[in-house]
Amino acid sequence: MDLSSILEWYKEEEGRQQIKRFMNERETTFKCYHGLYVCTKCHYLLNNAYLYMKSETRTFTNSYDCLRCNSRMPTKPLLDDVKSGVLDCPDCKQEKLAVTFYMDWD
Repeated sequence: MDLSSILEWYKEEEGRQQIKRFMNERETTFKCYHGLYVCTKCHYLLNNAYLYMKSETRTFTNSYDCLRCNSRMPTKPLLDDVKSGVLDCPDCKQEKLAVTFYMDWD
């Protein structure tokens, strides 16, 4: 995958503008994948893209605000942090939710 293919589906305008800038820079590296963000305040769950780009002169990481409480979501989504495969329910905070990670293959 390259930055031009990410630009085709990436929705947030700030990220799209940053992708265009990084496409013209030398020595750019990036990470991009969908992940599960968990609000540290209200435990709202957001499944969205993570985008990190780095060049010789600058870096960019996308960010999200919680749709429930408007707090800033964590910088990175959960990936390896969910070792048990279980999260607290964001609504009742008492029940547990099973987490299953998957991968799409074309």
